[in-house]
Amino acid sequence: MQIQQTQTTSRDLIERWIVQHVLEGRSNEELEGTMFVYGNEAYTLEQTSQGALSIKEHSVSKVIVFRKKEDADPANMCRACGLDYSSFKEAIECCADVD
Repeated sequence: MQIQQTQTTSRDLIERWIVQHVLEGRSNEELEGTMFVYGNEAYTLEQTSQGALSIKEHSVSKVIVFRKKEDADPANMCRACGLDYSSFKEAIECCADVD
């Protein structure tokens, strides 16, 4: 079995995250203001005048993220994009191509 990382852009990951949370029943109002960090890129979700979500990029030179130990729940979460899955296997296969 060979595992290769796929080229996924930050916007692709954000859009997948949005879809997952909308399917779980979250509204655009609940998702608005969410901040995403991908490498040294930062984005927030903003609601447009039509009510749709827009991904706004922020200019940053360096990003440091500190996480509290008790906030980490990596059980069935993809470590690359943060999407939740029903099994650990699905989570580790999320952002990888498995041959």
